[in-house]
Amino acid sequence: MVSSNSGVEGGSGYTFQRCCVVFLLFEGYENLNLENYFICLEHHDDFLFAYLNGSGELKKVDTYQAKKSRDDWKTDEDLCEIVGKMTLVGKELLSDKHPKSNKYQHTLSFLTNRNILLKSKKEQNKKQATEKIQVSNTSIGFKNLQEDIKNNIESKISADIFDATQLSNVWFKYIDLPQSYKGWQRTLTGLSTEMFGKDVNDHEAVVTTLMKLLQDVEQTYNNNNLVLLSDKSKRLSKEKIRKTFNMFIESKKSFDFWRKYSEQLSVGLELKLPIKRKARELLENCFDYFKDIQQVEYRKIYTFVESRTDIDENHTSEADCIVELYRIYLREFRPRLENHMVAFSVIAAYVETRGMHV
Repeated sequence: MVSSNSGVEGGSGYTFQRCCVVFLLFEGYENLNLENYFICLEHHDDFLFAYLNGSGELKKVDTYQAKKSRDDWKTDEDLCEIVGKMTLVGKELLSDKHPKSNKYQHTLSFLTNRNILLKSKKEQNKKQATEKIQVSNTSIGFKNLQEDIKNNIESKISADIFDATQLSNVWFKYIDLPQSYKGWQRTLTGLSTEMFGKDVNDHEAVVTTLMKLLQDVEQTYNNNNLVLLSDKSKRLSKEKIRKTFNMFIESKKSFDFWRKYSEQLSVGLELKLPIKRKARELLENCFDYFKDIQQVEYRKIYTFVESRTDIDENHTSEADCIVELYRIYLREFRPRLENHMVAFSVIAAYVETRGMHV
């Protein structure tokens, strides 16, 4: 077991690593969604994707050492030292106490947005073997390299940071992320747009929210200072990611619903112009509050709207139904929230719980 909180103490300087996670999440989401998985940051390695079988055992772990650089990578001591330390991560994974399936396996990837040029040693009268990992050839496993390149890498790794049995699990990978922070934002926002299209209003907000979720788990201290995959506080789960995506989709539906019925709702709910102008922001806030266990009043409104489907039988208009739910809630529960926040909470809860298609 490894004792380490150095990554957490490094603060928020790992934005490239988080960008890589979001990139891989979007790029592989269709396949990821078929799996039971979770993500960890600064836990064994920069980040990892862990996959569980039906019995809750680990069946696979993919770890990543993610590095940005001004220059392309070459077969020197710096790169080989990273490879050596990655092999120790493989050793740590085997000793991690989380239950593993009989077919358990793991990969150890060096991930970068620069080219990687792997070469054999220079020898007289012999052509150097080369392998280039780049945008047109995005990954290669150590086991698939030419023997002379393998030997060159191994010769440059210090014995005290090296477990040769793990080399077969090492991969070199290129990620198509730009060099600048603004470039990362544009790329990830574009991937969100490709994935969700018109189902989401604000794709930048999707990316920002994922970054915040990742930062939260990254900066959570390891339990008892030990790195353990069983430590659920260090995980971003599939369920949490799914709920986040659904929140943005439902938020878009609720705003579309609001736009369709805004005039009728504004009269029935007595919403003045300054409040109406903030409708999108207020609806988005409601979805945040519904998921927050500390926001008792919002969660109570959600439960109330969800349970009172009998009110639907009284109306032919969705807007009229919402107005009645709002008035009943005010009368029966006398909430401490401002009336307009109760109103938007009822709208948001109604759209989500009734499975609205606007």
